[in-house]
Amino acid sequence: MPLPTHPILRAVAWLSVAFLVPGCSSSDTRAEAALGEYQSAAAANNLWGARNALLKLVRAKDDVADYWAELGKVQAAMGSYGDAYYAFTRAYELDRSNPELVRVLTELALRSGDIGMAQAHAQELEVLNPGDPWVKLVKGWAAFSESRYDQALNVSDQLLAATPFDPSATVLKARALTSLNREDEALDLLTKQVQSQPADVGGLTLLAKVYQRRMDWTKVADITRRISQLAPQDQQNMLVLIEAALRAGNVTLAREASFKLLQPRADPTLITSVLDRWIDYWPSPQRIEDAKRIATGAGPAQRLIYAAFLSRIGSPVDAIRLVGGAATLPVNAENTEANAVLGDALLRGGKLAEAKPRLDAVIAFDPGNSTALRARAELEIRTRQAEAAVEDAQKLITVLPSSARDRLLLARAYSAAGNRPWMQRTLWAAFQDIPGDEEIYAALRSTRNGGSEAMSQLQAEFERQRAAKLNRGLM
Repeated sequence: MPLPTHPILRAVAWLSVAFLVPGCSSSDTRAEAALGEYQSAAAANNLWGARNALLKLVRAKDDVADYWAELGKVQAAMGSYGDAYYAFTRAYELDRSNPELVRVLTELALRSGDIGMAQAHAQELEVLNPGDPWVKLVKGWAAFSESRYDQALNVSDQLLAATPFDPSATVLKARALTSLNREDEALDLLTKQVQSQPADVGGLTLLAKVYQRRMDWTKVADITRRISQLAPQDQQNMLVLIEAALRAGNVTLAREASFKLLQPRADPTLITSVLDRWIDYWPSPQRIEDAKRIATGAGPAQRLIYAAFLSRIGSPVDAIRLVGGAATLPVNAENTEANAVLGDALLRGGKLAEAKPRLDAVIAFDPGNSTALRARAELEIRTRQAEAAVEDAQKLITVLPSSARDRLLLARAYSAAGNRPWMQRTLWAAFQDIPGDEEIYAALRSTRNGGSEAMSQLQAEFERQRAAKLNRGLM
C-alpha cells in the first residue's frame, strides 16, 4: 500500500489533543504513555515500536476511529495486511461515513485475494463517493479472477486513460497481459511504469516476478534491492533478494541482505528461511564462518537454528559447541530441542551409537519433534533399518506437511526399503501438494524416462505451477 514512511507523524497532533483536557482517567493516562512511546518510535522510524505503541493506545482507548486507522496504516506498511484489515475494519465500525476507510478496506481485500469482500466494500464506496476509481478497479480484478482477461484489460485501459501511470491499474493491466501470453508487453509496461514512478513498490514487485519467471536473477536482485530501500520492513522481499543475489553470484549483496534479517532475536522461522537459501545457493565455506559469528550473539532459541544449520552443511563439531550445556538430561520441556539438535549433530559427526539414544529420548518425551524424527529417520536409513525410517518419515510429514525436504526424505526411505512404487507415489503427491518446488520436480523428473511424453507433460505442469506460485494473490 502506498503509505508514508512516517505514517504517524501527521497524526501526533490530533492524538495529542485528546490528552490536553483536564481530569484524565486511568485509561487516559495509559493512552498518553502509549502516545509518548509512539512519538519516540516515529522519530526513530521504528515501525515495530510504533505498532506496539499503537496496540497499547487502542487497548486504552478502543472507541476512537483515528487510532485504529493509524494502527492499520502502520501494519500495512509492515506488510501485515490481515492485521491491517482488522484495524481498518474497527475504524470503519466507528466511522461509517468515511469513504477513505472504505477505500482502504477495498484495497486490502483485493491484496488478500478476497474478491467477494472487495466487491462488497466497493458497493459501499460507490454510495459514499460516486465515481471512485476503486469501484471500477474491483470490477477489473473480479473479471481477472474469473479468467476474463480481455475484460480486465479493457478496465485497466479505461483507468489508465483517465490517470496514466496509476499503480493499481498498471498492475491489473500487466497481470492481464501476462495471462494473455503477452508477457513482453507486460514487461515493457512495467519497465516504463517504474521509470516514471520509481517509488511504485507494486509495479517493482510484479516486475521482479516477471524476471523470476525468466530466471534472470541479476535483474531480480537489482529490483528487489530497490524494493528493500522503499519497504525495508518487507521480509518476504528480502528473502527473494537473498536468493536472487546468490543465484546471480552477487554474494556481497546477499550477505548484506541476510545480515539485516539475522538479528539476535529474530523469529526462528525467518532465520531458517535465510539459512535454507544459504544451503541451496551458496556453497562457500564463508557461510560457516558467518553462521558461527552471528550465532555467538544470538538468543538461546536462535542459536539452536544456527547449530542445526552447521550440522547440515558439514560442521557438526561447531554445532555441538553451540548447543553447549543446553542439551542436558533427562529430556524435559526446556531442553527438548537442544537435545534433538545435539542428536542430529552426533549423527552427522558419525557418532551413531551416541545419537540413537539421545534421539529416542527426545521422541519418547515429544513424539512430534520434527528435528528428532528427521535425524532418526536419517540414522535408520544409514543403518539399513528402512522400514523404521519410513515410519519416522511418515510421522514427520504429518507434523510438517508442507516441507519439501521431509517429503524427499520419505521418498528416500521408501527407496532404501526397495519400495519403488511408493517412492514414486510419495514424489507425485509432494509435486501436487507443494507446487512449484524445484527439488521435488527434479527428484520426480529423475524417476521418469527422458524424452517421453510423460516427461514433457511433467515439465509443462511444473511451469504452470511455478507461474501460479509467482502470481499468487492479486495486487
